[in-house]
Amino acid sequence: MAHLRPLVPELAEKARNELNEVPSRITDDLAALKAWLLKQPHLNPRMDDQFLVNFLRGCKYSLEKTKEKLDNYYTVKTAIPEFFDNRDPDNASLQSYMSFGVNLPLPHTLEADGPRFMLVRMGAYDASKYSIVDVMKVCYMITDLLLVNDDSSIIAGHMVLVDLRGLTFAGLSQFNPTFIK
Repeated sequence: MAHLRPLVPELAEKARNELNEVPSRITDDLAALKAWLLKQPHLNPRMDDQFLVNFLRGCKYSLEKTKEKLDNYYTVKTAIPEFFDNRDPDNASLQSYMSFGVNLPLPHTLEADGPRFMLVRMGAYDASKYSIVDVMKVCYMITDLLLVNDDSSIIAGHMVLVDLRGLTFAGLSQFNPTFIK
């Protein structure tokens, strides 16, 4: 039996109707995915049911698409480790980046099966004083928390609202890949 958080009825229905989720098949789908992951020596994956079922949902239960998405997920973490290493949320430096509110998950919508709204405030920090690497690290930390803990975001999706107020040329220039290393 899979160890999953129970879904509110509206999200369970959306998962069945829009993501091809068949509750009686989840245990077998997870077993097949875990068997594949164990044969991937280049990955060091999480194997908990909730994490993996969220990838299955994100790929509408296509096992091949889920394998590709998991491989890409871990490849990105390896390719740009500066975004994924040293992610202790109690770290004083990261706490200051979190306080900028660059990437804010907003409260749920009125509908139980509605999407998660995110507010991205690109001009919320002084680019001449702070590193885009650490800003992005915090953004990815929040995204990873939603991946594991927010069924609405996984099943109903998310909408991103971008606020460019306060964005300077210095801030915009940080998005050039040459500034990352």
